[in-house]
Amino acid sequence: MKLPAIVVHGGAGNISPHLSEEKKLESKAALRQALDAGLAAMASGGSAVDGVEQAIKVLEDCDIFNAAKGAVLSRDGSCQLSASMMDGKTKLIGACGTILRVKNPISLARLVMNESRHVLMVAGGAEAYAREHGLEMVSNEYFKTPKRKKQWEHVQALNDITMDHEDDDEQAEKGTVGAVAVDSNGNIAAGTSTGGMVNQLDGRIPDSAVGGAGTFASNES
Repeated sequence: MKLPAIVVHGGAGNISPHLSEEKKLESKAALRQALDAGLAAMASGGSAVDGVEQAIKVLEDCDIFNAAKGAVLSRDGSCQLSASMMDGKTKLIGACGTILRVKNPISLARLVMNESRHVLMVAGGAEAYAREHGLEMVSNEYFKTPKRKKQWEHVQALNDITMDHEDDDEQAEKGTVGAVAVDSNGNIAAGTSTGGMVNQLDGRIPDSAVGGAGTFASNES
């Protein structure tokens, strides 16, 4: 038996030097909470998949990252969410895209991986599948924050599409989230969750929802 381990991230790149100390501490506290949740899920024999899901759910529920609550807005003003998960033991992958109402897309990605005969499910069909299996549903307004709306309005006025942190130094640490875990049996899992790009075209599927591109895990690695 090995001690479980987990790594989490809240976006690519370094934290902006222009970010206030208060915001830096807020980000680090959220990442610490995600680490603790992931480790707790594996502490009593839980799998790496359990650890990844619980860690990412914390980050999806925190409105400072570009995933679920706090996600960027797409061209039509909605938050269109994507997530993926891969089990390094079985090599199974599950993913979802263009999600508007599932509170935690990472849980839907896990559901697709474990319960369906598919790899990627999107839009209304994916949401119907989530409801059938009892996942929590919310209004799309739940995901939106004043800062993200302001960011979207700015990018829309430029008729542009940007990464979540390109136009505003204060957004620089707030990105796509992910986790990689190793459980006490040595099994590996990874997951990713994102809102995509600011003002992205409706229906875009980010690489975060593509197994082998946005997310990959293998016990043989």
